[in-house]
Amino acid sequence: MKTEARIFVAIASYADPELPRTLQDCIDMAHRPEQLSFGLCWQQDPEDPIDIHRFRGDPRIRIIDRTVRESRGGPWARNLAQSLWRGEPYTLQVDSHMKFEPDWDSRLIEMLEFMPAAKPVITMNAPLFHYDEQGELHRNFDMGVPTTRVSGWTESSGWSPWFDFGPPNEQNPGRTRFINGNFAFSRGQWCTEVPQDPDHYYWGEEFNITVRSFTWGYDLFLPTEVVAWHMLHTHAPPRRHWEHGDAVIQKRNEVAFERLRRLIYSNQGHSLGPYGLGRVRTLRDYEIYAGFDFQSKRAHPDVFTGVNPDPVTIRSEADWANCISWEEAAERRA
Repeated sequence: MKTEARIFVAIASYADPELPRTLQDCIDMAHRPEQLSFGLCWQQDPEDPIDIHRFRGDPRIRIIDRTVRESRGGPWARNLAQSLWRGEPYTLQVDSHMKFEPDWDSRLIEMLEFMPAAKPVITMNAPLFHYDEQGELHRNFDMGVPTTRVSGWTESSGWSPWFDFGPPNEQNPGRTRFINGNFAFSRGQWCTEVPQDPDHYYWGEEFNITVRSFTWGYDLFLPTEVVAWHMLHTHAPPRRHWEHGDAVIQKRNEVAFERLRRLIYSNQGHSLGPYGLGRVRTLRDYEIYAGFDFQSKRAHPDVFTGVNPDPVTIRSEADWANCISWEEAAERRA
């Protein structure tokens, strides 16, 4: 691996006690740990401090410190983490509660360069791991490389699709419809071409970044093998920004859902400046690729089951006619 193979790892962490273990594991499991750099937005709770002091002297790790009181949510924090990119050729976005496989860095670069696209994003809803009461690691290998399906799509969530695990991928290379926030690997310029929208919020974050990336010319692929795992919290769930209360959630969602409406469900997708649609592809191109009919709020059945685009979902008028609502998809699964 040469100098040009440096990887920028962007992590937004909200008072997460798993952060130190994630950072250490990411470094320890890398083939070339000296080629890594980190952009960390660390949202600390002064009343319940977590010690990350040993990482502050590491020149690879750049940190923006904020308190949980200052936090405005995940996309805001991811945006700050991305702002610490310094031209590294590759970037990896992950959550702060992850586990890595040996040589994850060199394996990901090899995958990315293999993909049949100029601007690939390798992404998945990372399969799950947990530690038992004795501290022993357990990984869910039965999930394979999971595809992603839509398990909810209603007005109450601002017409923001809710993503869930689909069946294991069987396509090679496997295309996917969505960028999953807990694991996304691409070329470094993704940090500035498609920066996270700091005015967005949890519900709709991934759909926002997906459509914007696609219209910027990024092609979406699943990894060919699992190199990272996402923590299954078997006891208390991780802290989230919505602990600030329902009034804060409602206010943030009002802004986020309006931005998602302008981006996708109006003719104003280019009106959001750096957080709007790209100019390489159109929104209609994404609909054909992924299988969405945004105006009618219907989608191809494959959207709800996780079947990969191959290489697109909509191939004919018959495919448009076969689109169904989420409620119809739920009835079919029942």
